[in-house]
Amino acid sequence: MANPQLETFLHRVKGDADLLARFSACPNLNAIAQLGAEQGYSFSGVDLVKHQAEATLKLNDADLEAAAAGVELEGHLWLMKIVWG
Repeated sequence: MANPQLETFLHRVKGDADLLARFSACPNLNAIAQLGAEQGYSFSGVDLVKHQAEATLKLNDADLEAAAAGVELEGHLWLMKIVWG
């Protein structure tokens, strides 16, 4: 289930170049949640993980293939990265 605070924040980020730059500089999802809190929004890094998972499940096969190939999808604010440690 979507977090309305998160949805509103992400919509705002897409329309604000300065906020998008700060968002893009965040090293992890918890840092994005902190940025949201600084802007008056309430959501967690876990909420962002859930949002990403739900959005991924809605992609069609062509978009999933593009994401698997490393193509940035229009309208999405994040990139997935697998790190083997």
